[in-house]
Amino acid sequence: MTVTRPRLSGVAVTPRPLPAYRDMFLLTDDDLRAGPILDCPAGASPFGALVRALGGEAVSVDPAYGQADGLVERAAADIARVAQWQRAHPDGFNWSYLGSPEELAGSWRAALEVFAADFAPDGSRYVTAALPRLPFPDGRFALTLSGFLLFVYPELFGHDELVAALRELARVTRGEVRVYPVQSSAGEPYAGLPALRAALAAHDIDTEIRHTGCAYATMPDSDRMLVCRRRARSEGEPT
Repeated sequence: MTVTRPRLSGVAVTPRPLPAYRDMFLLTDDDLRAGPILDCPAGASPFGALVRALGGEAVSVDPAYGQADGLVERAAADIARVAQWQRAHPDGFNWSYLGSPEELAGSWRAALEVFAADFAPDGSRYVTAALPRLPFPDGRFALTLSGFLLFVYPELFGHDELVAALRELARVTRGEVRVYPVQSSAGEPYAGLPALRAALAAHDIDTEIRHTGCAYATMPDSDRMLVCRRRARSEGEPT
């Protein structure tokens, strides 16, 4: 695949709205209500607030919550930064779905307002933490969602860092861990995926690639989601 744009520099704290989560992670209403759901990293997304409004349970985790006072302003600046990057490098984005950089930024600003009205780093709904260490017991969550981090910034997450992060997400999850996308911000597919899946299998984590149909990008395989699940142990098998 030909890379058609440079990577986005620096991690962006974004407020992706609930419809985007539904598309990225193939979420049904039953998924949203069954809970509890871990959103890691959650950024400035209103996902947790909206899941709770539907009667579900969700916990949002992000290291950015450690600077709570300036978080909304940082997210607003990152919205503008991402929109500028998209305008400068429009190739590969599916604008029939996204609309335009301006329309996307507008939907994110609306989502940020919902987040700002709900946000408080209270250690229960909003938890300050960073992979690969999460302050939760084994199997705390029925479903974990991890969007736009692990494969998006390859300068931060090499093979060892990915294995550690995914093992930790799987540890705190009794159901599926869903990770989207499996590409860098430039649209580069993660070449080390077979080796990563083999390493996770060696740690009793089964994986699959699921096609979501999510239409953010026009690049090949941009709809791929990595799904991880801890393998059930036989009775009496050592942990």
